[in-house]
Amino acid sequence: MNIINSPHIPPSLIGALAIYPLLFFTFGKLQWVKNILPPKADTQKHYHLCNKIVASVHSTIMTTTGLYLLLTVDWSKNDISTYKTVLTPFLVGLELGYLTQDTAFEFYQRFRFGVGSDLILFHHVAVILGSAYYLYALTINNPGPYFIGMLSLMNMSTPILHFRWVLQSRGRTFTNSRLKRFIDTALVVTYFWCRIFGNWWMGVAIGTKLGVSWYQAPFYIGKKFTITTTTMFFMNVIWWLVLSKQWAKSVNRFYFAKEVTKKVKNVD
Repeated sequence: MNIINSPHIPPSLIGALAIYPLLFFTFGKLQWVKNILPPKADTQKHYHLCNKIVASVHSTIMTTTGLYLLLTVDWSKNDISTYKTVLTPFLVGLELGYLTQDTAFEFYQRFRFGVGSDLILFHHVAVILGSAYYLYALTINNPGPYFIGMLSLMNMSTPILHFRWVLQSRGRTFTNSRLKRFIDTALVVTYFWCRIFGNWWMGVAIGTKLGVSWYQAPFYIGKKFTITTTTMFFMNVIWWLVLSKQWAKSVNRFYFAKEVTKKVKNVD
């Protein structure tokens, strides 16, 4: 089997497996990257920072390319499932390559620092398996460019999430600021739009193509895809509810708890 020329192994997959780890180690050696965090930050924090910068670079590429794919193709003339473009395997290969190396880093982080998220690990493994299945079974005859473009937009909220983490790592000044509430709000809104509304919109697109309602669409695309899309949707809903709960507590504590405290002091 010629791996380089295989239609199931796009060059973006190989490129991601090579370039993203290189970026990670390069960022780890740059002084300006080290200066982003406070001097007291430990090795694990710097490791985490480099990982988040790579994730933000990847998310920006995925979002930009996905938007380009969705906005430059005339979908009234080209089928959302069978239209062929080099961008479709490019996006899937890039996502698979990124998640594979990021999962390896997740295991390394657990081994070296004793920390890690089981939910993130499960999410990575699930998407890796889904991407691998796509490249093996669908990339030639049924590439689904519209849906790959929409799925790519799910990366849109990632840079905001990591930017917030960086600012939080710099101390209490950000934690007690209006800027944090603004970024938290932007994260909750963006996450809902690109991961929940976007998932629903894919159901609308499938339903329109098949002549059925959006809630009936999952039953017409096969069990494998129904299970995958449903699982992804509910995982995103859970994440969004967690973010929304944190946002509500943060806003309440910042804007309303202060007023209560002031009133109590005035009474005293």
